[in-house]
Amino acid sequence: MSNQILVFKINNELYGIDILKVQEILNFIQPTPIPNCPDYLKGIINLRGTIILVIDLRARFHFEEPMNPDNCVIVVVAIGNKKYGLVVDSVSDVLTINEEDIQEDIDINSGIDNRYITGLVKANEQMIILVNIDKVFLKNELDDLNNTVNNSVV
Repeated sequence: MSNQILVFKINNELYGIDILKVQEILNFIQPTPIPNCPDYLKGIINLRGTIILVIDLRARFHFEEPMNPDNCVIVVVAIGNKKYGLVVDSVSDVLTINEEDIQEDIDINSGIDNRYITGLVKANEQMIILVNIDKVFLKNELDDLNNTVNNSVV
């Protein structure tokens, strides 16, 4: 069976997420900051009447170097019944991968929590780290973020 993934770059590493989770890709919009939030939550944007939390994946993955707003894009994804904006360095491709090509028993020392990683796949002579976007945040983390934002915006 094959899946399509959106390939994006953070910190010169390639990552892939299931294309079915992706709603759209936006040029970087400076989010409105929200007080008392984790450092990876950059704030909120209003996307055609919908308030979307903007999350810096570089900070969430604990990379030292901060994002560069001049060179970022926001990938809008659906997690549960809400949309979130994920800040990544760039989006490079949509690839079709075969499940049998995914290496699942890997020991990645990328500094990223392994619960996010579903495996590695090689495409065009490059390794792509497959990320399960549903596991990047624990459900209670998203609930806490949404509650903080709702309490701040009211």
